[in-house]
Amino acid sequence: MWLYIARRFNLFFLTLGVLFALVLMMNKAMPGDSLVKLSGVNTPSKEQVVELTSRYQLDDSIINQYIAFINQRLSGDFGISLSSKQPIINEIIQHLPATIELCFYAMILALSIGIPLGVIASFKYKKITDHAIITVTLVGYSIPIFCLGVIGIMLFGLELQWLPVAGRINLLYQVDMVTGFTIIDILLSDISYKSLALRDAFAHLTMPALTLALFPITVVIRITRHAMLDELNTNYIKAAEARGISPTNIILHHALPNAMHPVLAQVSLQLSTLLTSAMVTEVIFSWPGIGTWLMSAIYQRDYPVITAGILVCAIFLIVISLVSDLLSIVSTPKRRSVRHGKN
Repeated sequence: MWLYIARRFNLFFLTLGVLFALVLMMNKAMPGDSLVKLSGVNTPSKEQVVELTSRYQLDDSIINQYIAFINQRLSGDFGISLSSKQPIINEIIQHLPATIELCFYAMILALSIGIPLGVIASFKYKKITDHAIITVTLVGYSIPIFCLGVIGIMLFGLELQWLPVAGRINLLYQVDMVTGFTIIDILLSDISYKSLALRDAFAHLTMPALTLALFPITVVIRITRHAMLDELNTNYIKAAEARGISPTNIILHHALPNAMHPVLAQVSLQLSTLLTSAMVTEVIFSWPGIGTWLMSAIYQRDYPVITAGILVCAIFLIVISLVSDLLSIVSTPKRRSVRHGKN
């Protein structure tokens, strides 16, 4: 197992190295002065030019520039935004929690809706209920996320006026942002209108989270259904049925726990889809996350912010993939031995 973990970490660091190289090449390919794109200082003085040239090794070989670029980014120095004139690391800390919060609740919705529907579809295999769930799944799988978001705004926001269509919380509620996660910050606060603020925050979160969760819900339903069908056809399930154990007991205590391994493995794969889809969702619902921040930077041609945002999102996905892979292998001895043997 330790050899397998070492191989995964080697692949992780190699991937990071390639990522930094690609981002540096992209930075050099963008129009403008390299010093400005790396540092974000639009009109540097002579002293700043000398200091920044030395810091980023711009008068040295490309290898030294690459090493200097990695050192600066790993130390948290992403430069300064050309539009806001603020350190980019501060803007990342400000916007990243909103994206993580949206993705987290979308994944919770995907699991809490997708797993029960997948179980019902497998239990009612080839019946009307199964066909109805699969049909709805195919329709939901085919709807583009931007169309779904616009439909939700028009129907539930403008026509029925059930849910707000923009932002994270009403401006009437003054909540001190400590962690950056709205729900957690409201719970940590001592405001007198905490229950009203929580209700409003969940109302703002509902529509973008449901929009973002639609695609993962369809994937979870299909994987749960297939995994449950495989488990229900095994010998130990048939033996349990022969002993007179109730179908509910068989599903909840025997088949479902064993069918969860492929579902949980799929969760880590859906995180990358969630993060990319979240950027579109944030723009539609004016959600102040990384996606909205990056789109604003693209419109303003803020190249330091663009490269920093791409780098942070890619690192986040790589780290999540590594952690989920290691947790999956460590928690499942059978899969660990199989993968170890193949590698």
